[in-house]
Amino acid sequence: MAGESLGSKTSGDPMTALIAAALKFGPWLVGFAAFLFGWARHKQAQTTTAQAEQKVAEAEKRAAQVDAIEAKANQDAARAGADNAKVRRDEDSAAAGEPDADRVLHDEWGK
Repeated sequence: MAGESLGSKTSGDPMTALIAAALKFGPWLVGFAAFLFGWARHKQAQTTTAQAEQKVAEAEKRAAQVDAIEAKANQDAARAGADNAKVRRDEDSAAAGEPDADRVLHDEWGK
């Protein structure tokens, strides 16, 4: 054994075979691991994007509901304003038919 060279001693060693296999298949394993990592990150990004799009859709739906409620409130306010204006016109018309209290008093005092 003392006369054997280092290379001949390690050629039958299982550790050497393992290192040789790692050097032969290592780049393929690293490439496959990188592919799996990239695929997983892509799927994660798709999920995150879908969740964000869902939140945007929900926010747009809520905004549309708020707009509809606001439009209804504006319509109700306009209708109430028109009703109040009609009541005011009717009251003014009715009051125009009544004699003026000042005029009545003046006429009565003048007699």
